[in-house]
Order: sequence, then C-alpha cells, then structure tokens
Amino acid sequence: MDSKFITQYMVSGPTYQPFIHEQTERNQIKYEQYLRSIIAEPIQHMQHDADEIRIGNISDLGAEWTYLYPCHGLVNFNMFSFTLQQVKLYASTVLEASEDVTVNATVWSYTAVELWLNGEKVCTVTNPVYKPIHKQQVLLKLNKGDNHLFVVVQNLAVRDTRNIFGIQLQQHPGIAITDRPTDPNVPIKEIIEVDGWLKGIMLVRNKLMFPFPLPYAATIGELQVLPGSTELSLDDLGNVQELQVSVTVKGITLTKPIEFVHHMLPQYRSDATTAEIRSLMFQQLAGLGTGEAYEPLRFGLFYVLARWNLGLTGPHDERYITRAIEQIEIREDCSDFQLAALLRMMSLHELPPELDRRAKEGILNFRYWMTEEGSDGMCFWSENHALMFYICAYMAGERYPNDYFSRSKRTGAEVKAVAQQRIHDWLDDVEHWGFEEFQSTDYMCVTMGALLNVVDYMDEAESSRAKQLIDRLFEMFSYHSFKGAIITPQARIYRSVIMPIIQSAQSLMHMINPQAPIGNNEWIVFLMNSKYELPYHYAANMERELEMEYTTGNAGIRLFKQRHYMLTSVQSPRTDENASYWRNISFDDHVDLDSNEYVKSFNERFHGTSKFEAGVYGYQQHLWYAALDNDTVIFSTHPGELADEVGMRPGYWYGNGVMPAIRQERNKLAVIYNIEDDHPVTFSHLYFPMDKLEEVVQDGQWLFGRKHQGYIGIWCNVQLEKHDDRLLNCEYRAYGTASAYYCYLGDENNYNSWEDFMKSCKGLTPSFDESQLTLVDASGFELRYEKVNNITQYV
Repeated sequence: MDSKFITQYMVSGPTYQPFIHEQTERNQIKYEQYLRSIIAEPIQHMQHDADEIRIGNISDLGAEWTYLYPCHGLVNFNMFSFTLQQVKLYASTVLEASEDVTVNATVWSYTAVELWLNGEKVCTVTNPVYKPIHKQQVLLKLNKGDNHLFVVVQNLAVRDTRNIFGIQLQQHPGIAITDRPTDPNVPIKEIIEVDGWLKGIMLVRNKLMFPFPLPYAATIGELQVLPGSTELSLDDLGNVQELQVSVTVKGITLTKPIEFVHHMLPQYRSDATTAEIRSLMFQQLAGLGTGEAYEPLRFGLFYVLARWNLGLTGPHDERYITRAIEQIEIREDCSDFQLAALLRMMSLHELPPELDRRAKEGILNFRYWMTEEGSDGMCFWSENHALMFYICAYMAGERYPNDYFSRSKRTGAEVKAVAQQRIHDWLDDVEHWGFEEFQSTDYMCVTMGALLNVVDYMDEAESSRAKQLIDRLFEMFSYHSFKGAIITPQARIYRSVIMPIIQSAQSLMHMINPQAPIGNNEWIVFLMNSKYELPYHYAANMERELEMEYTTGNAGIRLFKQRHYMLTSVQSPRTDENASYWRNISFDDHVDLDSNEYVKSFNERFHGTSKFEAGVYGYQQHLWYAALDNDTVIFSTHPGELADEVGMRPGYWYGNGVMPAIRQERNKLAVIYNIEDDHPVTFSHLYFPMDKLEEVVQDGQWLFGRKHQGYIGIWCNVQLEKHDDRLLNCEYRAYGTASAYYCYLGDENNYNSWEDFMKSCKGLTPSFDESQLTLVDASGFELRYEKVNNITQYV
C-alpha cells in the first residue's frame, strides 16, 4: 500500500522563550540530553477545538493561526539558536474518511510531540532528540467524515535546532482519506491549484514556462504576470540569480523561491598582482558596516578590525565593538569567534576606556570550557571551536596574568598554563591524524583564524607548528582546486556545495593565485599584521594533473584531476591496507572530560563521523564530486529533508540522511544507497546542472553531459526522473529505497568524439543486484553495500 504524508496544516507559532536552568553538568552531551528531557510540559487536554482554529485567531501560545505553506510532508521550522530557548508550536488538520477505519500512522520527529485525535490523546513522544530522527507508530481510529488532529510540539532550542515533525498515513484500498486545513475559510481547492502551478514552473531556453494558465495574477521578482499567462522570458528579469514567485488567492499568499544556477558565474580580477588582490580584499572588508545607518552585522567586529588595521575608522565602530562584548557577556554560541577577534584587536589597538573596562569584565567572566561553571548553549567541541577556546584562554591569561577568572577559579597565569597544554594536545592530534573537519570550505577558515592567533601570540615552538598546519590547509585546498575553484569532499559543508566558487575558502585560493575566481571571507582579517606568510608556491598545484590517495581523520580520500575533468571522493568504507582509526572514547567510564581524546570523541557524536561506512547516519559530510568546470559539478546525496526548504543538517543538497557505500578508481566511481524504513526520505538524487552544460543526453538509464572538452556519464539502476524544486534544471531523482549510481568521466584526449564517449560508457554495462546490493561493470570493477551501525551517531 502507498503511504502519504499529511501536508495541509494550520499552525500557531513557533514561539520562543528564554530557557534558564541553573543545573550544570561537566558532560555537555548528558547536560543537553537532560535539558531535552525536561523541556516538554505535559498537556492535560487538547488546547483548541477545531472551530476555534481560524486564520488570524490567537492561540494560547499568543501567536496567530496561519495556513502552512509550503509543506512537503515534514512541518519544518528548523532554526539556529545562539542561546537556550524553549520552543512551542501547535499544528492542526482535518482528516476526512469515507468510512470508519483504523489507520496505521508513523510520527517522525526530532521534537517532543503530543498527538490528539478528536479530543483524545493518541500519541506521545516524550523527549526531543538531536539525531537521528525519531520514529513512532500510532493507530488512528478515524470516524466516517471529519476527524480533528491536533499536534503539540515542544523542543529545546540550542544551536542548530530541528523543530521538525511529520505524520505519514498508510492508505487503505477503497477508503479515501484526505487531509485539509481546520479553517473552512481556507480556499483549499484554489490553493491546491496554485501549488500545482508553482511546482510545475519549468525553465526552457531562457523562458519560464507555466504548466497551465492560472486565473490569478502572479508576482515574479519585481514583475507582475497577468492571469492566463503561459510563459515569461528571463530577458525581462535581467541576469537574476534568484527570485520569488508569489500568487495571492483569497487573501492567502503562496510563495516559491527559484534559483538560476546558470546565472551564477565565477568572477575574476586576474589582471591584478597578489599584493593588489590582498589589498583589495582587506579594503573590501574594511568597507563593510560603514553606511550611514547601523547594520547588525554578525561579524561587525571583524570589519572594525580591518579598518583599524588600515588606519581607518567607521561611524559605528564603537557600536560594533559593544555588540561583540555583549555576545561574549551572555555567552552566545560562536561568541568565542568574537572573543578571538576582540583579543587580537586589543593586542594591536587601544580601546576607548569604557569599552576596555567592559571588555576586561567580559573576558574575566567568560566560560572558556564546558567543564567550567555555567550553563549555556555554546559549542566547545568541534575542531575549530576547541582550538578557538584554547587560544582565547591562552591570550586572555597572558593579558591578565594576576586577575581572577571566575568560572575556572584560576588566575590568568594558571588559565594560560592550562590552555597551553590543551593547545599542545590539539596540535599533536592534528599533526598525527590530520584534520577531522577536513577540507571544510567554511570551517577550515575558522580553524585558520585560531591557528593564526597561535602563530602570532604564542612562543616559537607552538607558532611554527601552527604555521605548518596552515600551510597544510593551503596545500590540500590547492590539490583539490580545479580551474581555480576548490572542489573536494568535505567533513562539514552547507548548501554552497552546489556552487564551489562561492564557498568561503575560495578567498584563500584567490589570495595566492590571481587566476582563481574571486572570493572573500571575514577570517582573512587575521592575516593582516600577521607573522604568517602566504604560501604562494602552492598555486602551482592548482593547475597540475594529479592522482593521489591520502587519509585525514578516519577518512580515506581519492583524487583524480585531469585537464578537462576531475573526480574525487571519500571511500566508504576505506579499502587501504592496514587502515588505522582513532577510537571514540565518549562512552567509556572515568575518562578525562578535558582531554583532547574525549573532546574529539565528543565532536564525532555531534558533528558526524569521518569514518565513512554504508548505512551510518550522516550529518554535513559531502562524499563525492565530479567536475567539468569550476562552477559545474555533479554529485549525488540521500537528502536529509523532503524538499529544498530550510537549512537542516543534513540538508537537501549537503550531507546525507544515511550514508552510502562509495568506491573510486581513477575516473570511475560507484555509489550505492540503501534507505531502510528508519528514515522518512525514500529517494536519492543527483545534482546535475543541465544549463551549465553544453550538451545533455538522457538515454535509457544513462545520463550524459558535456562541457568544453570534458565528458561525464551517469548510470542508475532505476530510471532517473527530472525534478524541479527551488533549483530549475538541476535535479534527477532515483525513487525507491535501493539506488546505485555509476559515474564515468573522460575527455576529447581519450575519445574520438562525444558520441564515441557515450558508446564507450554503454559498453561498460554496469549492473546492480538489488538482492545482494552489489554493483559491477564489464571490467570487474565492483562495489558492495554492507550496512554498518555506528552508535556514536545517536544523540
């Protein structure tokens, strides 16, 4: 029988209230698990009758009832919270049954959930979880006609917070079960029509084509589209990269975002020298936050530091410094970033007396580690955060050696000594195992910032070691650069994975190679007035053809880079002989919670493993890339969400809900996904930006693409189906729980023609045995999926 998600809801909230709890716990995993266990307040009766739930009415949460759009099956209010908060949300729907029937339903949630049917509580999920998603079965006894389903959602907001639930119904043959909003005034038939129209918008030869004439006006970007229109030329919109399409029907506005990746092009300033580029990048950062009106920029302090380093000032500099100190005082998550910049600023420049006094108070009262006194939602344990806290503690202790640090109950000199040992342990570990957040084009910039403070403010022994690790960072990015853009597997990544030229670390490649696409990032401010010298000689790696295999963390990575194409991946699992792995000790009794071994193990629990194995729950890991240009990449994932909506980890395009098996040999790669019944997303998909390619051919189970002199062929065991979400002409889905991809790349140097390449691909005759979960080609290249359960990924 088919299953379906409920998609028609009225919602009130979510609402957010500060959550203050005085109990502390040296083990942050246990602490946050405890807070989740007490966050939900039991509900004694259903909060609202169906006839009270109308658009504009106020629930007892103090929030209006609204119609939820879009909803693809998961009610998704994912958020990031810098401080601890309590989240509450109500959702309501009507299930209309053609006969009395008992329905098997599945409740998926990261939150605490109470489910009420016709006034009776039928399901309770007591404790929110961080990951993986919770699954609970429930029987819904539906009466013939209308049945009111009321949902109460509660959660602890701390950092990335999954305010997400979904209800999936098992359909019954011959018995119709439909869902609709509680409010009878919602024009549901019209909404379904408009929703179908929005979902059916296609991009064909620079025109937006509408699936059918709509009897309502639409707003596309800044243009009004008349009722009955069937197309709109992008020429009328300009070279737009993204826009909103909105339709209002009987007072309800439905909006869909659309992005045009073929308009996202690399930018260059290749006529400038490296010295000029460096100066231009610093000046650009210094110009941020200098407008007439104050803007609440997240990294405003960094831009002040850039200005002051250049001998400039801005009209809002003191306000930006004050805001950073405020974040440090209340210990927002990522306030260690602000503190690292503040301490660097105070070493180079003199603050106004009142700001200097307040900064000192904030520094002495800061919580430099999770085993110190206090409770908050700061992330201490990721690779970049851990070193950032250590070097901040070192610099603070150095600055105030005789002052008392209230949360550690140490003098500054003692704080410095403890931090110095922790920095030594961190450096020892990374030097031995390699970076755990390997090649992360976002987080490695943060790690570089922390290492630059080590370079500039510690003794030569530590300074030289930090310099060598920054060199290593540049070296690995240069190896993985293709036509100037960093294209690499990554331990942690965000949605910029679809467009490598806009990733944060592109700024580093642009600094050492004027021919690389332009990038900029606030963390390069730490390079100003630094002793560290940029390794310009690594620019030569960016143009080299390479074949290499190496390990970092627990990951094994392969890279095959040719002039016209590139293929790179992690191996899942590793196949190198005598493979060694570090061991997670976070479950061991009596471990030292301050030790680097524990912190690293702790980080694996929260931010995902670098030991890649099939069937393990994923987080932000990006597993493979094929590239034909610096802005034209191809890859597959198992999405963590049902649609390209909001930025959960794992998201729709970055990370994997469940990790696949992967094997690469030179220009050939195999990937197998097997999604069992413990994940709500039962398809994998392929990012394949057709409008970036010069030619695309779909031939049976093969999908081919050509750009310039590079060729790619992708085979899948199931027929790939084109799908448009917010990205148009970029996605193919493989529906079903088991899917296998076979990727092969070549170029005009190896084949007489494009047609010859396609013929050669077909001759490889890949096949997939679904019963054995084994993919093999005519040459004997083989990959088998063997499921592994990794208990570290349950939090």
